[in-house]
Amino acid sequence: MFMPNPDGSDSYLVNLAGAVLLSADSIFGDPSQTTPQGRTNAMRLVERTLHEAEKHGFTQSSTVWALMRRNDFNPRLKNLVQEAVGLIPNDVQGQIMQDMLSTARADKPNTPLVTAMKHPGRHEPETNPRFTRPGPDGIDPRFWEAGRALRAIMEKEGKDAIHKPEHAHLFVQMHKFAPEQFKLEMDAKIKELDLLPKATHVGEDGQPVYSSQQIADKHGISVEEVERFVAQADPDDLYTGPAFPIQ
Repeated sequence: MFMPNPDGSDSYLVNLAGAVLLSADSIFGDPSQTTPQGRTNAMRLVERTLHEAEKHGFTQSSTVWALMRRNDFNPRLKNLVQEAVGLIPNDVQGQIMQDMLSTARADKPNTPLVTAMKHPGRHEPETNPRFTRPGPDGIDPRFWEAGRALRAIMEKEGKDAIHKPEHAHLFVQMHKFAPEQFKLEMDAKIKELDLLPKATHVGEDGQPVYSSQQIADKHGISVEEVERFVAQADPDDLYTGPAFPIQ
């Protein structure tokens, strides 16, 4: 998949299987290491390669996507990618690589921006704030980023400073991109400390929803102060649909 360039330089020659593995890192790796257009180009390359392989009998595309989503280049993933590419005729492989290079060199590629989900043909918009891209440790780097920011605030301004309304978005970011086990532990701690008011309404999805007044009454603060915190939250995390009384 990767071999030293015979011209003696420090560069490497990469075949289609190698390009697919590199593309997986662009799609699911640290988002700070690539661009939206780069992720789109990588997504298109992987999709096209697996689609061509499926024409010749490859049946493990879903497994390839699932393994790539872990962002762990283990031997099974490498073997499956090599198997897929091995089924594609050489002339088609060459055309895929040529098209990839042409797209990458274009100043303004005419390709809609997308990010990958687990299976080919299914995308989420690049702007979707809930899409996670685990780093090498399996955790979205934005979780650690928020934690480091909160630690820096504590060291600079004192422990109580992190509870200022202007820093509420950092807690939201930590929870949004936290590992599932961490989220469960946080939710359990919230219940243990009785930090939420008694639920009287639910949203369309059946989950409890709370008004600013309920939260203010629970914590003995003003509605205005609650709304200052709410203003720092991500709009996508605020429920704006109908609320139904709990029977």
